Amino acid sequence: DEGISGTSMKKRKQFNQLMKDAEKGKIDLVVTKSVSRFGRNTLDGLTCVRRLRQHGVGVLFEKENVNTLYMDNEMILTFMMSQAQEESASMSKIIRWGQVRRFEKGKVSYHYDSFLGYKKGADGEPEIDEGQAAVVRRIFARYLMGHSTYRISKDLMADGIETARGNSVWSSNAVRAILQNEKYMGDALLQKTYCSDFFTHQRRMNNGELPKYYVHDCHPAIIDRATFQKTQEEMARRASLRKTSSRTKTELGKFSGKYAFTELLVCGECGSPYRRVLWMPNGKRRYVWRCINRLEHGKRICKASPALEEPELQAAVTAAMNEMFHQRDARRITMDCVAQALASQEGQELSLPVAKARLQAIEERQNELLSLVLDASESCTDYDKELMRLVDAKTALTAKIEELDQMNTTDSEISKRVDAIAAATEQEDGALDSFNDSVARQLISCIRVVSRDQLMIRFKDGSEVQQAIEHNKEGKTA
Repeated sequence: DEGISGTSMKKRKQFNQLMKDAEKGKIDLVVTKSVSRFGRNTLDGLTCVRRLRQHGVGVLFEKENVNTLYMDNEMILTFMMSQAQEESASMSKIIRWGQVRRFEKGKVSYHYDSFLGYKKGADGEPEIDEGQAAVVRRIFARYLMGHSTYRISKDLMADGIETARGNSVWSSNAVRAILQNEKYMGDALLQKTYCSDFFTHQRRMNNGELPKYYVHDCHPAIIDRATFQKTQEEMARRASLRKTSSRTKTELGKFSGKYAFTELLVCGECGSPYRRVLWMPNGKRRYVWRCINRLEHGKRICKASPALEEPELQAAVTAAMNEMFHQRDARRITMDCVAQALASQEGQELSLPVAKARLQAIEERQNELLSLVLDASESCTDYDKELMRLVDAKTALTAKIEELDQMNTTDSEISKRVDAIAAATEQEDGALDSFNDSVARQLISCIRVVSRDQLMIRFKDGSEVQQAIEHNKEGKTA
């Protein structure tokens, strides 16, 4: 059992095999160098010695010159095993102390055999393995596109992609661990877990029992910080999903990555989510979307919510998204005009850098006057008017700076949203030929069913559009 701690018998496979062979009569005498080699757990050690003696097998400890077959009592053996146990505990504390000192200095240990996306470089530092890094980027991208961790794991296995350890089987937990690992944005959180039991070596999550240490930019990043933070926000959002109405039996507290409408489509009458239902009138399979309250309670709660044919619903939403794509060029032109207008006004109004510079000058003059006031007599009023003027100017400039900051933030957010809309589709002409779940998740925040013939679609850029539903002549919905 090379490299295995003697404080527990659980992982000592060869030792346990020795005990089985001895009980089967295959062994007459066990010879070991010292008590500490036999075991470093007093209770386990004494139990094993007694089991061996019951089968006429002795244990010879060479260093201590003790043979258990000829012992009159176990007191000496108990003392020696206790000493071996304490030596092991002392060594464990020393190792633990060294680890904590490394944490405090920000030194990170990397386990490359289980760290997908990285390998040990020639200088001993981690470097990106581009082949594995592509898998990591794929996992983050698919998750933000709306895929569940289960679907991502299935897709990885279907494509024959292996884990960091070379396994062909992926689990949802393995995907989730990658999505939550801060190391992929170049940072490291140390002491996430700790050993809670010296004998069993059981590790537990550190939920505040011990200090944690966060190290910034300690190795190259595979995922940029904005993407990683967006992923954590999406994970928190999915985890916080709750039932939208106390009157419904169905608990929609679990994210569904299979259909985008499960998360987006809501009833305009009662506010409950819609659910995909299979109808088979005359033996013909049809999928429709129906208000959960209407399904479970009939017309008692939700009296007029319609059932929507899935193909017609998809066509309507696709048409709305295509209209959004057509408008994006006009949006960008508008943004350019706004930017030019702001630039042309810089000579007439304060820009943000100028306002901040003026504020700094006012604060410096204010500090000078305050020093003069402190040095002057209590009855001196020479500086009062100027101080009041500076206070008023400082207040006005502070408000102006906040306004300019807000304008810059708003422009940046609008630009990001428009870029996200433009990048949501890979087609050159920016149009969708058919409904795409991933694009719908990227663009739309909510779809409210107004009536059988109309939807109210709210996009993530804040805009809302009313979209008509085109019904085929044969389609009949209730």
